Amino acid sequence: MRASRNMKMENMAGDKAKEVHEKARSDQGSGRLIEVAFWFVVWYLSSVMCTNFSKELVKILGSGKVLTLLQLIGSTILGRVVLSIGPGVKSCPGIEKQMWILGAVFSGGFLSLNVGMQYMHVSMAMVLRSTEPLFAVGLIVFSGGKVSLSIAATLVIIVTGAALSAFDEPNFSITGLFFLVGANFCFCFRSIVAKAIKDCKDIDNVSLFFHCCWRGALIQMVVVGVFEFRRIMEYPVTIPEQISLDAFAIKLALNVMAYFAYLQASFIVLSMVGVVSHTVGNSLRRPVCIACAVVYFGNPISSLAFFGICLACVGAGLYSILKATGRSPRNKTA
Repeated sequence: MRASRNMKMENMAGDKAKEVHEKARSDQGSGRLIEVAFWFVVWYLSSVMCTNFSKELVKILGSGKVLTLLQLIGSTILGRVVLSIGPGVKSCPGIEKQMWILGAVFSGGFLSLNVGMQYMHVSMAMVLRSTEPLFAVGLIVFSGGKVSLSIAATLVIIVTGAALSAFDEPNFSITGLFFLVGANFCFCFRSIVAKAIKDCKDIDNVSLFFHCCWRGALIQMVVVGVFEFRRIMEYPVTIPEQISLDAFAIKLALNVMAYFAYLQASFIVLSMVGVVSHTVGNSLRRPVCIACAVVYFGNPISSLAFFGICLACVGAGLYSILKATGRSPRNKTA
């Protein structure tokens, strides 16, 4: 009798412990979901702010080169502050050359993007940025790799969408196209170099970004010094009268913080979710940026251009998902 009562009490205690454990796990899961959602919002919001403010600042400054330099300097300072609070700056002995190459292509990519936005609307620039997979596959083929039919099909979708959007774009610029093509090439090389560094060196993303930014800033200083020295001397008198110096400084500070935040938030989201989820999120980010730019700047978009934008973004998303769920990275087949 007593043994039966003890067994019943043990079962009740076990059930209670199981219930508490399941509730704790459920609360933990809900908390993580909220955290992931928060960083997705930060990622998207900061990306939209950075893109739209960059377009405005490029117009005010009259130079994408100077804006890129200011973004890199600001991100270097913010990165150093974050690392001083957190784990500290990790050195990179043995990979200095790769780090300088990464800094060069990273700064070159944003330089080309910022200069390209001087010549066309943000929406058109983002559509052309969505053609980056075309350049990635080109590098694979050039290095002797193969392309699967499914990947080739996504490229056809991307190119068709970009062509339709460009065909109906009243402010389409060949010069802008040239710089956006340069941006896509640089960002492709950036991914290759960054992956090689991560494979051979245990370095956290914040430290990697910090090393990349300060090297990119030094390289960009040379570019600005060669091409923009005379213009820099005239900036205090060329800032438009309709915007005060205080408003300009605030917008520039917000742009730099958004630039730093959206790149870091992307890494944080990647550390919290799977590669496929991050890829889908990144694919959806571009149409969000395009839509927000259209609303923010009030640029009219025709039905044909809208269809082209959707087609290009869908193609880029399909390409990213196929790559994320495909073969091992050691396989050269795309």
